[in-house]
Formats: sequence, structure tokens, C-alpha cells
Amino acid sequence: MNFFVLIILLFFVVVPIGQAVAKAIETKATRDPLPKEPEQAGRLEELERQVTYLVEQVEEIQENQDFLTRLLEHRPSSTPPAHSEEEIT
Repeated sequence: MNFFVLIILLFFVVVPIGQAVAKAIETKATRDPLPKEPEQAGRLEELERQVTYLVEQVEEIQENQDFLTRLLEHRPSSTPPAHSEEEIT
């Protein structure tokens, strides 16, 4: 009997409370995060531009590294050929 009451309590009380909390967290996360002050908004926009520039630079470095890796993979081996004992004498 107590188990049945616990299950009913769980489904009809605890689950809706959890859903309400999850919905509150979701709506708080989707609100406009930009500050109302123009000074802070300008600083935030500048920061976003700098981050975008850094992302572009990192992508360029990655492309260069991939290119160099491909060049080194297709480069002929620079090790000298092995000599047989007959050639030495």
C-alpha cells in the first residue's frame, strides 16, 4: 500500500515540479543575454569580433598544418640506400 502511494506521489507531485524547474531554467537560458548598457554592449561586440578573428586564424593554421603534413607524406624518403658488403670491398 505504501509503495502505491509513493508512486502516485512521484508521478503527480514530483514530476510536475521537476518539469516546472526545467522549463524555468530553459526560459532563463533563452532570454536576451546582451546587457542593457551601451558601453557593455560595445565591449561585448568587440570581444565577439576578436573571437571570430581568432577562430579564423586557428582555421588557417590548421589548413597550413594539413598542407605541410600532406607534403611530408608524399616526399620521397631521404634515407640513403643500404649498401651491400660487396660494394664496400
